[in-house]
Amino acid sequence: MATATENCVFDLPSLFHVSTVAVIRDLSSYEESLCEMPDSIKQAVLHLMSKRGIITDDNLLKIIFPRLRSLDLSISQVTDKSLLQLPTMRYLQKVDLNSFKEANAGVTSAGIISLSRACPHLQIVYMRRNVNVTDEAVMELCKNCPWLREFNVGGCHLLTDASLAALGQYSVHLKSLNISVTQVTDEGIRQLSNGHCAQVLTEVDMSSCTQLTDEAVESLIMMCPLLRILLFARCPKITEMSRIALEERFQSSEGTKMKQVSWTVY
Repeated sequence: MATATENCVFDLPSLFHVSTVAVIRDLSSYEESLCEMPDSIKQAVLHLMSKRGIITDDNLLKIIFPRLRSLDLSISQVTDKSLLQLPTMRYLQKVDLNSFKEANAGVTSAGIISLSRACPHLQIVYMRRNVNVTDEAVMELCKNCPWLREFNVGGCHLLTDASLAALGQYSVHLKSLNISVTQVTDEGIRQLSNGHCAQVLTEVDMSSCTQLTDEAVESLIMMCPLLRILLFARCPKITEMSRIALEERFQSSEGTKMKQVSWTVY
C-alpha cells in the first residue's frame, strides 16, 4: 500500500536572531565588547534589551550609536547618570521614558535638559510619571527640539502652566499632548490653545487636572479646529456646561467629528 508523505515546513529562526538572543542571555560576558559591534547588531541587541527591560546606566552608552532613531527605556532602569552623558544623536526622533509600574524618581530636569541638547531632532517624547521633572525641563525641551509632535508628561505632578506656555510658544508641530495629573490651570490651557500648535493639535489628555474648569474645555474646542480626542475625566471643577459646549460645537457648521471624549459626571 502506498503511503502519503507530507512536506513539513519549519519556521526556523535565522542565525542572526539566534546569535542576538545568545548575547542577551549571557550579556555580562559580552557587555564590554558591545561598543565594538556594528550598528546593525547593536540595533537588534538594543531592541531585545528594551523589550526585556535590561538596559541600565552601566550598559546604555555601550549599545547606542549615532544613527539610532528610536530608544525605548520605558521598562528599563535608567537615570540621569546616562542622560547626562549622552553623545550628540542627531538622528534620534523618539525616546520613551514612560514609567509604567511605579513613579520614576531617577530622571530629573537635569537629565531631560541634557537629552534635549544632545538630541535636537526629537519628535516623540514620552516621560509619564517621571516625578522629578519640572517646568524648567519642559521649557528647555521645547526650545531645543522644535520638531516635537507627541509629548506625554502625564503624572509629572510638578508641572504647571509654565510648561504649557512654552509648548504654545515653541512647539509649532505638536499634535498629541498628555498633561494628566499635573498642576495646570485654565490659564495654561488658554496659552496653549492660543499658541502656534493650536492649528495642528489633535489630541489632549488632561485627566485628573483638578484645577481645570469649563473654561479649559471651551478654550480647546474653540481654538483647536483639528482636535479629535479630548480627555478630562476626574476633573471635579468641570461641569455639565462642558458637555453642552461640546454638543454645540458638533452641531455647528464647522463642527469637528470627535474620535474620543471622556469626562466624569459629579
